[in-house]
Amino acid sequence: MNENKKEVKKVGIIGIIANLLLLILKFIGGMFFGSQGLIADAVNSFGDIFSSAVTLIGGKIAEKPEDTDHEFGHGKAEYVATFLIGIFMIVVGADTLYSSVISAIQNKRFELSYVLVCVPLITIFIKTLLYIYTKHVGKKKSSILIEANADDHRNDVFLSTGVLIGIVFGYSGYYFVDGIIGAIISLIIVVTGIKIAIKAYDILIDKCIDANISNELIQQIMKLEGVNHIDEVKSKPTGDKHILIVKISVEPNMTVLESHKIAGKIRYEMNKNEKIYDTIVHINPDIKEDKEEK
Repeated sequence: MNENKKEVKKVGIIGIIANLLLLILKFIGGMFFGSQGLIADAVNSFGDIFSSAVTLIGGKIAEKPEDTDHEFGHGKAEYVATFLIGIFMIVVGADTLYSSVISAIQNKRFELSYVLVCVPLITIFIKTLLYIYTKHVGKKKSSILIEANADDHRNDVFLSTGVLIGIVFGYSGYYFVDGIIGAIISLIIVVTGIKIAIKAYDILIDKCIDANISNELIQQIMKLEGVNHIDEVKSKPTGDKHILIVKISVEPNMTVLESHKIAGKIRYEMNKNEKIYDTIVHINPDIKEDKEEK
């Protein structure tokens, strides 16, 4: 198992354990004392458990090596998992949004207790630690799946802060604020889910490599001896890397062996980039057509 997949697995397991603990605390507190904001936050934690579980499963599938049916590996499983996380967040957020709006309109009362204050404070502390850790790992390993989890942890810090604010207003008799906070939390969940789903969808429909990286690679190719000009450069994502397809023109009188060496050099240089899974090079003869014959 490579280091990236190990980290995905580790992040998934830690996320499941932490979110399961928080789910229990929030659900008991929300149901027992009647706080819609805390119930919405509990639903969000359930979504987090689902996200972490999908992260774990998706990472496990993505780590499988290439085989006869999947010649470029199983890397896209990570993006399928990420897309599922996004869709799930949208559905859960929309359902909780409805309940929260009803609660705010009805100015639904909830039982005041110091326990209600402690639960979001504990959540804020744990989620802050999880965000710092997961964001660091996501950037280090360039994993969209881990970064999606990091964004979710960050949002949870804001959401729990909102729950805390709603509870404080409840102590002053403004119970409707709790429902409003629940609605805001739900909207954030929906928006986050949409962003995560779109990001994964772009990869699943073969969005090309970042333009800046592509330009850097083109500049590298042009500096290589024997390359007259670049005819075309395309890319296709596979997991967290891309397959690069390069078409170049060389002197028409060049031997097959000489052109093969140039292709090998291009492949070697391109594959050194951490974003490239493999490079396919096609050689064309640089034949200049006679303008008078056109």
